[in-house]
Amino acid sequence: MAENVNLNRNLVSHICRTLQDFCSMDLQYRPVIPFGGAGAVVKCDESKFNHKAKYNRGRRPARDTWVFGIITAEYSPARGYFTVVDRRDADTLWPIIDQCILPGSEVQTDDWGAYRGLTRLANVQRHRVVVHARNFVDPRTGVHTQEVESCWSQLKLGLKRRKGIRRKDLQSYLDEMMWRQWRGDDHMQIMENFLGIIPQQFDVNRPTL
Repeated sequence: MAENVNLNRNLVSHICRTLQDFCSMDLQYRPVIPFGGAGAVVKCDESKFNHKAKYNRGRRPARDTWVFGIITAEYSPARGYFTVVDRRDADTLWPIIDQCILPGSEVQTDDWGAYRGLTRLANVQRHRVVVHARNFVDPRTGVHTQEVESCWSQLKLGLKRRKGIRRKDLQSYLDEMMWRQWRGDDHMQIMENFLGIIPQQFDVNRPTL
């Protein structure tokens, strides 16, 4: 991009980050959560987002970076909510799940221990599990997490193109991807939709969240 517009790389990077921040602010102003509800299926998973250096060059990260995702199977391709988490325990994940889903939702997960007992959450009507050590799709119930796995692949492909991203910038990147899923529409409409949110960021009469 810097070469195409003949600008300094750092300046282009700063502009791109500012545009990502517009996506973050729009998601705060027009939240995509909660979703799900009676009869709806949502799927939860966590994934490690450490960048793998080519040929093992470069320093290893000081700690693993995990992202927690909740997707709704209502749309194809799937849409979801993704957030960086410091831990993957029940104390961390349960409040996020409770915030993201509507009452009556069915939640499908793998057999990670933090998900045990999810039906104790008020909004979880049913919890079904697939044991990945045995099957990717449960042969008896048909439960799987393939939609969320597909989301991980798409999110990580974007990071690979960027040759990694700093941990402190990861949530902004995830916000951009969420905005594209929920607000961007198809490739013919996404630029018009994005240009439409820019004036909102400077609307002094907009309610403060």
